[in-house]
Parts: sequence; structure tokens; C-alpha cells
Amino acid sequence: MSAISRRQLLSGAAVLGLSTVLPACSTTSESRVSFLNWQDYIDPTLLTDFTAKSGLTVGYETYASNDALFERLIAAGVTRKGGRKTTTFDLIVPSENLFRRLRNADALQTLDSTVVTEALLGSLLPEMRSLPADPGNRYSVPWAIGMTGIGYDTSVFPEPPAWDVFLDAAHAGKMSLLDERREAFAAALFSLGQSPNATDAATITAAKDQLGKMKANVSFNSETYLDDLASGKLVAAQAFNTDVLQARRKNPKLAFVVPKAGGTRWVDLLCIPADAPNSAGANKLIAFYLDPKVSAANATYNLVATGNLAARVRAEGGPRRPGGLPQR
Repeated sequence: MSAISRRQLLSGAAVLGLSTVLPACSTTSESRVSFLNWQDYIDPTLLTDFTAKSGLTVGYETYASNDALFERLIAAGVTRKGGRKTTTFDLIVPSENLFRRLRNADALQTLDSTVVTEALLGSLLPEMRSLPADPGNRYSVPWAIGMTGIGYDTSVFPEPPAWDVFLDAAHAGKMSLLDERREAFAAALFSLGQSPNATDAATITAAKDQLGKMKANVSFNSETYLDDLASGKLVAAQAFNTDVLQARRKNPKLAFVVPKAGGTRWVDLLCIPADAPNSAGANKLIAFYLDPKVSAANATYNLVATGNLAARVRAEGGPRRPGGLPQR
């Protein structure tokens, strides 16, 4: 099975800034942490507990895809009328490849080692302390890890479907691909038996044509496909394993598969923009999350796999592999 990191930033795109418009708030930047994260990805009591412990409020916003995050970051770099810049996020959660681009653009700052200490980092899985993008966790801490594959209704598909299911007109209108160009293109490449890292012109052209054929049968949806799977509106969807686990709470007929042709593996990372107005608060929130008790509670609530080894030990019945699902 081939595997690459998910949510790769679009090639040729430039990072123009890391600020965004936030709702008006009477609190100062020193008493508020602005946190931008993936949707369906947090136990809400985590933020409440952090506020109780630190005295810092959290402005929490979400996005549904890496493309959406990229657009938010680009839009944030535009100067507002009157020449004023928008307010910057304090904490973001890019995937490993997006993190690498931001790091190469000097758009991130190092973590405060007096707050995010070696003792706290020592709770991480060894491989999460030696990621090629950030060995030693100087700039990042893993939030969660998992796989992208296919979520499907077992009453419709007695056997797990392969990537070419999205070519089947019998299920037209009841299937979706992620609304993220990199992931959707990977589905087309996998269905052709090709690596998602393919770069030769012939393969890319073939994948483009394949995606065009899939488009006749699918919608592109990253925001609501979890609910649509749970309700039965969709019978098959390119999906993050964590989302399918959550949808299965409402619809036990759902299952998840990484087809034999392969799937994408992802690692999402907490990091702090270079111009964050409250980097001190962001460091405190990262340190809070590194507490095994906190990471375990979030993993159990959201059915996500944490990179915190100590948290995995605490989370009885929690995820044993990425998202708690077997990798095929």
C-alpha cells in the first residue's frame, strides 16, 4: 500500500500572510488565544478547562479542508481599508506538507522550550519526535494522525469498494470526493493503479481524465459529508477515517477501508504563526494539550489517533491505530 501525507498545499502557491479577520471582542490579545483548527476535531470541554486553568479565553474557528485553510491564510494577508492589517491567528493546525511550506517561508516561530518542555514532549511517540519536517519538535507538536480512504454503507456494498467505485453510475448522486484538489486527484490516481506522487505528463493527463469521469457521479464535499454518510444521503465517500468513526456513532452500517491500491496518511501539527499576537498563550495551550490526560480525552471524544504515547495508554478503549481502524 502506498501512503503519502494528506492535504498537500497546491504547488506554485505562495504564502502571502498569516492574519485573518476575527469577530470583535473586548478582550486584549494577551488574554485571548485565537485558534484555527479542522472541523469536528476537538472536545469542547478541552477549551473550557484550558480557560479555567490559564485564565485565557479561546477564540475558536474551523475549516474543512487544506485548500480552505490555504485560502484563509491568503485572504488574511490582504490589507484592509485604511491600511490596517487584520488580526493574526495565534495557533493553527496545518498538515505536515503545509507545515513544511510555512516553515520554509519563515512564517512560523519556534516553540517556547520553557513552556513546551522536554518533559512534556517526552510523552510523544518516537516517530512523532522525528518527523522529517520538524525533528525534535522545535516548531510543532502533533495534534492527530490518520488515513484517508473510503467510507461506505455496508448494506449497499457487502464487500469493501475500491477507488473505481466513484466511476459507477449506479450510485451517481450518492457519492462524494473530498473538496480538496490534492485528495480528489489522489483518488483518480489510485483508481488507475498509480502512485499519488506521479509527476510524468502522461499519468497526470490520464488522472485528469479519470477525475472528469468520476465528476459525473460524485459531489465534492469536505464540510457535510460526515452528516450525509450518517443520514444515508451518501453511500460512499472519500473520507478521513476519523470522520467515518464519528459518523458510525449515528449509523452503525458504515465502515471504512483503505483500498489495496493505497491511501494517504496524514499528520496534523499544532504550530504558531511568526506574527502571532499572543504566542505566549499559544505555547500554554500546546503545553496543556500535551498533558496525556487532555490528549487522551480529546482522542476518545473525537475518535482520533493522538501522537501522544502516554495518552494512548490512558485512553482505555481508545484508538489503537490511526483512527482506531486497521490499515489495509
